Amino acid sequence: MNGLILHCGGQLKSREEVFAVPTPQATASYVPLSYESLVTRIEKQLAVEGIRIADERLALAQNGQRLFGLMQVEMPQFSTRDYGCVLGLRNSYDKSCSTGLCIGASVFVCDNLSFRGSQITFQRKHTANLLRDLSWILTETIATLPVQFSGQSETFERYRATELSDKQAHDLVIRFYDEHAVNVTDIPCLLREWREPRHPEFAQGGKTAWRLFNAATETIKGDLWRLPTRTQAIHDVLDVECGITTKEIPVTETQVTQELAVIA
Repeated sequence: MNGLILHCGGQLKSREEVFAVPTPQATASYVPLSYESLVTRIEKQLAVEGIRIADERLALAQNGQRLFGLMQVEMPQFSTRDYGCVLGLRNSYDKSCSTGLCIGASVFVCDNLSFRGSQITFQRKHTANLLRDLSWILTETIATLPVQFSGQSETFERYRATELSDKQAHDLVIRFYDEHAVNVTDIPCLLREWREPRHPEFAQGGKTAWRLFNAATETIKGDLWRLPTRTQAIHDVLDVECGITTKEIPVTETQVTQELAVIA
């Protein structure tokens, strides 16, 4: 990850700056999980599983009350590819979002990120139960990383093998819009990326679902707070088109509202 483009007031911060944000006082119904505890527990569990952190970025928003982080990880059983496994984490002190961890991928040539809906591994509210259960949640979540990333890799290979006409691509762009993956103002940029990719690597394989996928993720990258929901919708649409799934799982209005609430 060469760098994260952060919207909505988010700013990259050092570990020291993130860990220095004061943790709110607990109440009978609200037991906050400190940023330091979440990040260091994830790091320790990755080490236990023999997974190396190649890069880590942490960002704060809303005067330090919201945290989003990315960890680029390397697993010895996977050979070098043009994309890698990424963990996305989030937490908040202002009760705007639950603590969560999701598994995704980063395309190295452009730093595009994607997260699949099935790989949003947990989201828990800030209660005493979260502190009690966090250790086993992280253990089980990180233990599934190789299987989850293998599935992501198979999906990408199917995208590469699926050719698309311009007519099909244009229809899929509208379906992205219908599923709230892109905004109406994103469509011209997305179509430009489809027709003439700024990264020549995406033109080399011809007009495929892989090319359209990267055109879409190139267009929406940067808005990290909404990225998991938006890239989930892109995957849902393309997975149907490529025959990976037979039924679309639409992004609901509730999901969109929740994501928007995180950045409100």
